[in-house]
Amino acid sequence: MRPLSASLVSLWLAVEVLAPTPTAAQSESPEARELASLTFSSDRFDLFLTQAARVGTFPMKAALEGRLGRQLTEDESRRLSEVFLRIFKDTIHQSEVEAHFAGLFVRYYSAEELKELVAFYRTPLGLKTLRFSSFTTAESDAWFHQVTATRKREFAERFNAEFAREFPALNREREHKQRQ
Repeated sequence: MRPLSASLVSLWLAVEVLAPTPTAAQSESPEARELASLTFSSDRFDLFLTQAARVGTFPMKAALEGRLGRQLTEDESRRLSEVFLRIFKDTIHQSEVEAHFAGLFVRYYSAEELKELVAFYRTPLGLKTLRFSSFTTAESDAWFHQVTATRKREFAERFNAEFAREFPALNREREHKQRQ
């Protein structure tokens, strides 16, 4: 079970290390909090979790396939993604994500810019933009998944060739381990 645990730990550490911690002043900005709330209203939060779970599933799937010595079936992959999403929904709360993003907004936008953004997202066009971005993100994600699935073999072949060229010693070691 070590590779699965290592994958989860790696994912969690990456999130923790890369995520800046908002300061007290950052979390005090009502505009930043409102912008984060508007950003993750309705289906946007679910879409955010779905995408995060999909990304988190990749190392888990790779580790599981390595342990099994085979690729997961389409059904197994889908069910693994569903399990990961369920866990994400149970453990990552919208208020935490909004607080984190409020800190990011304060970090990258001035107080005046935050006021202007909130004013825009309160308008009918701003609300439509937020609502529409959920659909475009989901559709783009589905399209990207379809494109990468159709080119999976090409990508693997090219990656293996580039890996062998760029890391000859590691490639020899990997090939040796596979033969054992």
